[in-house]
Amino acid sequence: MVMNEENVKERLIQATMDLLKKEKSAKKLTARKIAETADANLAMINYYFKSKDELVSLAVNQLIEASGEKQEELDLKDQVPKERLITFLTAIADSTCEYAELTRPTIPYLLLEGEFDLSYQILPLIKECFNNQRDETECRVIAYQLVSFLQIAFYRGKDFERYSSIDVMNEHQRHQLCRVLVEDAVKE
Repeated sequence: MVMNEENVKERLIQATMDLLKKEKSAKKLTARKIAETADANLAMINYYFKSKDELVSLAVNQLIEASGEKQEELDLKDQVPKERLITFLTAIADSTCEYAELTRPTIPYLLLEGEFDLSYQILPLIKECFNNQRDETECRVIAYQLVSFLQIAFYRGKDFERYSSIDVMNEHQRHQLCRVLVEDAVKE
């Protein structure tokens, strides 16, 4: 029974992710459509996730995390640590923008209450950049600084653009921002 319950829960998450990739909008998703795609009872959404919004938020986060995992899987060993960090942050920023309508509403939660998953994900790269010349706390602060700054810049995109003339929705400018942030934070 437990195995079947996990199966239903995972099918609901996967169906939501598939629909989000297809629709690129949470507004077009209905609980009924998610349940139908997952071949699950509609009531299971509230049973496992309390609401459709919680399920959608979880699915969005998994899409972004999957982007980060894809970057980890790439053979970037030929790159110096700083370039790998820039590549990784750029990929996360690109995914965040690709799913902008979905990610923007989750940023306040991530900043105020969410786990520091992305900061932990980049921590090994930060440590590599400093070749063990900085202590653990300093590296953690730098990782959090990079992630939270990008989250705020994305969340307040228009205000940030007025202030800095950097449009985070513009790919070239976004990539340049990631490079500048890393270059500034990781001075060797």
